[in-house]
Amino acid sequence: MADYSSQAVNDSGGGRYVVVIGGMNMDICGRPSDRIVDRDSNPGVVTLSVGGVAQNMAQSLAHLGVPTHLITVYGDDANGQAMRESCAANSIDLGHATMLEGRRSSTYLFVTDETGDMLVAVNDMDICRQITPRFLAERLDFINGAAICLLDANLEPETLRWIGEHVTAPLFGDTVSSIKAEHFAPILGDMTVLKPNALEAGKLTGIDVEDLNSAKTAARILLDKGVKRVFISMGVQGILCARRDAFGSDEMVQVPPYRTRIATANGAGDTGMAAITWSYFDDPERDLDQVGRIAQAASSIALECTRAVPDISVERIRRKMAVDALVV
Repeated sequence: MADYSSQAVNDSGGGRYVVVIGGMNMDICGRPSDRIVDRDSNPGVVTLSVGGVAQNMAQSLAHLGVPTHLITVYGDDANGQAMRESCAANSIDLGHATMLEGRRSSTYLFVTDETGDMLVAVNDMDICRQITPRFLAERLDFINGAAICLLDANLEPETLRWIGEHVTAPLFGDTVSSIKAEHFAPILGDMTVLKPNALEAGKLTGIDVEDLNSAKTAARILLDKGVKRVFISMGVQGILCARRDAFGSDEMVQVPPYRTRIATANGAGDTGMAAITWSYFDDPERDLDQVGRIAQAASSIALECTRAVPDISVERIRRKMAVDALVV
């Protein structure tokens, strides 16, 4: 079980790098030019981009200057080649990832309406099941040498349980979706940082998270289960940051969002989680309010960008925090 302290994050195994474990997809988006006509061919724009929660977080971390290693699997198809090229271009190390011969790379296909709101999606992510305990055991020494091990909930519950039992690096987790959030349930006591949204926090705690008070109740339950730091994103209500000190006292801080001109919501949560990870990698002693502000600034930058992963940097985050006002 990994604990949380400045020593744990800075010197968990002597390595000054972050390992990200999870999915990498080829995202295919179709957006019609006008109101969609069911059961017909609709003129519009089709775009391809490399995505996946783990890849998105890894890319943002790399842009923030963190030496980042993505442990994942991908196929030997054209999409897999595009993924490798994208990771190389974005300084993501795939040295501990694996290309699987004869397998399709993970693909996420979605169609939006003319405004950009999603109508339907199909995910072909079966290859992610190959990220097994046996696969990770061959890389365990390297994983344990990381300052932080960042996980996404696309991993199978069996794999996450194995990680909780064997990985000594501090574990950070993004819950991905309300369905997949429950994959983390068996290892909540091993988690250093967990970032669910309101719906995902509800799935893990049985609480309907609708306002600040219910978010605090959910955060308290997650702290009771052993999570060291909880960050519940609540949309326009901001983010609730929670921790429990060595004396059993809970600290909870609500940080409102920054003023934002929203272009798309796609990827904002991934960018926020990457910013939280960077924040503790950079300074494990940062207080909750400051970490929350960093996460909100990064998410705001992502919301103002049409891509899932914005051109983010530490300087852009600092500038957002210095110039733009929080919504209160």
